Amino acid sequence: MSINKYIKALVQTSTKEHLTTIYNSLKVVVNLSKNEKYKLIITSPMIDDNKKVQFLVDSLGIKDAKTINLLKLLAIKNRLSDLPKLVSSLKDTIANLTNDYIGFVYTKDKLIESKIAEIETKLSNRFNKNIKLEQKLSDKDGIQVYVDSLNVEIAIYENDIKTNLIKNIIRAI
Repeated sequence: MSINKYIKALVQTSTKEHLTTIYNSLKVVVNLSKNEKYKLIITSPMIDDNKKVQFLVDSLGIKDAKTINLLKLLAIKNRLSDLPKLVSSLKDTIANLTNDYIGFVYTKDKLIESKIAEIETKLSNRFNKNIKLEQKLSDKDGIQVYVDSLNVEIAIYENDIKTNLIKNIIRAI
């Protein structure tokens, strides 16, 4: 069974703002799920489902009743290990509903804000979506723009340009 049925139920019963609240409550799970102790607790058949849910509620500081009920349902269906997938899918769903997308610009050196804004504007116009970019530093010479929710990746690296330039010069000779 797919995790999308839970997303569909959330979309049908929640506002965009409430979906964002649920996402913000659960997004920490993506990082938590890489922890071995977390995995043991969530997947252990020896730990009661209610204790698993209480562990998540306490760990994440969740106060929202709908989010707690979602966790209880996932526990009953033995799907708590799918929480990272649910969070990722919920992020994409919210982006589609609001038409707002977040992406990343990876560069070796920090770009000035006006250049990032120019890239945002061009991407937003190209895809007819509202795209905001966050800059992250990378060790590669070049630039990479990545918007996961839209499956967009644009990359230009200095080594690739040099290699292509050499190939074109050799062909021209």
